[in-house]
Amino acid sequence: MVKNNRWENNFKHKREWKIYNEELVLRGEFYFDFDFLDNWDNEIRDMNKNKVGHPYEYPNSLFEYLSPMYCFLDSRKLEGALRKLSKYIIKLKSCDHSTICERLNKLNPKIILDKNRIYDVIIDSTGNKLTNRGEYIRHKWKIHRGWIKVSIAIDKNTKELLDVVVSLENITDMELAKKHLDNLNDIKINSVIGDGAYYKKELYDILKKRNILPIIKPRKDASPNGYDIMHKSAKEYHNLGGYKPWRDKYNYGSRWHVEGKFSAIKRCFGENIRTTKNFLNEAKRKIIDYENIKNYAKNHLNY
Repeated sequence: MVKNNRWENNFKHKREWKIYNEELVLRGEFYFDFDFLDNWDNEIRDMNKNKVGHPYEYPNSLFEYLSPMYCFLDSRKLEGALRKLSKYIIKLKSCDHSTICERLNKLNPKIILDKNRIYDVIIDSTGNKLTNRGEYIRHKWKIHRGWIKVSIAIDKNTKELLDVVVSLENITDMELAKKHLDNLNDIKINSVIGDGAYYKKELYDILKKRNILPIIKPRKDASPNGYDIMHKSAKEYHNLGGYKPWRDKYNYGSRWHVEGKFSAIKRCFGENIRTTKNFLNEAKRKIIDYENIKNYAKNHLNY
């Protein structure tokens, strides 16, 4: 069999495998880290300050801890797990499954960014299924439940998550990109990298106003005739000799970092949504939960 030389040069991975292996092991420790219990009483007191009505009995940190587990255990199983754990961990108080669902749906996790840094942003989107019934049932009974569109923005150099936008399937990638830029309005962005779905004049105009370099793959039929930034980029693409030299000049291959993140998240949490009500919130939480687990492992490395 003839060997398929996919890559022009021999690829050498720069990853330190010993460190990466330890990081993967530490991600498992996240599920048994009860440090949030140390601040349980103080957090409850702050949450109930000036609160009208029935006071909170459980801090948000408890449900932030339970959020990634909800992908594997439904609310009743989480109730049972908490009930058992509370027998061995004095500070941990168990709550019922309806409280778990209610508080998980109210969670609004934030992404903290360094406003003193300059970011090179990669944007892309993927889909999450609203059901896990399988393709056969969908075709057999002509049921179309649709799907959720999840768009993320990450940094090209560190691969850290910068923003998450979720919506139903009827919104375009262009509209999601605009929401990303609105959400990232208070940080410094050097460039935005995206595939051909973002090759839109409106997006180019927005990037020009913010003095952001667009690294967006032009369509094959893109016209190089024109004086605006969109046509100039198409002209440069053709003058350089096509995709490969353009890709090498702007390091466009780094766009695959976002594909790798999507793949890792789906391997960890799956690609279907459990809840039938606040499903957009759950889809967003899954992305941020994965990032929190990854950051937990990196922060606890001893290397």
